[in-house]
Amino acid sequence: MPRMLQWPVFLNVTAIAFLKTLTTVFLFLLLLTLSASIAAASVSTIAHYKVSSKGFTIGEVTTTQRTSEDGGVATIRFETKTAVKVSFLWMGYQQETIEKGTLLKGNLVNYTRKGSENGVEIDIEGRLENSSFRFDVRERGTTRSIVIPRSSYDNTTMECPEALLDFSVAPQITLRILDVEKLAVVKREYRLVKNTQYTIGDRDFPCRIVDFTDSNKKARRWINWDGSAVVMYRQDGTGENSSYSVRATSVSK
Repeated sequence: MPRMLQWPVFLNVTAIAFLKTLTTVFLFLLLLTLSASIAAASVSTIAHYKVSSKGFTIGEVTTTQRTSEDGGVATIRFETKTAVKVSFLWMGYQQETIEKGTLLKGNLVNYTRKGSENGVEIDIEGRLENSSFRFDVRERGTTRSIVIPRSSYDNTTMECPEALLDFSVAPQITLRILDVEKLAVVKREYRLVKNTQYTIGDRDFPCRIVDFTDSNKKARRWINWDGSAVVMYRQDGTGENSSYSVRATSVSK
């Protein structure tokens, strides 16, 4: 998914381009509460992540999700802030973005991504309307729209369906996923590696390790549904001869 950046061989951070919209790979992305398990009271979950490539820390991500019931409708509002900065000799890369979105009854209904990448403005707004998801992309003073029928995808990348897939039915499951970074639908294959635990500090969190692959991405994700929230603890990925790792340093409610 990233474009190729040329770096010294001992600091090949091509993976930084992957971070163009980190939250969408991982937003991404990304602590999402499942609507079926939301209590009436509002609940907030905050996670901090460290981003690294080739052993170098290159940025951080903070994700906040707030869950509630508005008029009896399960509502999730999330925000992800990504800050990446790399400088080496005459080479450099910088990204600062904020992603926001809302899920109603477990479905993404609006989404925004704003910020900059190496000084280039990013301004994307999306919303579910008239049985389609419409993205308005503002670039260099002009706006173009991308309309994707709701019937063409099963889930979006913001919903992390792999946390609840029933792998006892089949060891590998393929879904049509709306990738909000690429603004396109891809076929993504999920495969359960194993059930395990992930350690943050002195705490162990149960999770499942899931590999996923599509035409843009290949990654391994440590993720869990705890009965009220979907929490991603780690993601390692590759793309265009590069690698990256995003790891949670804290998760709190």
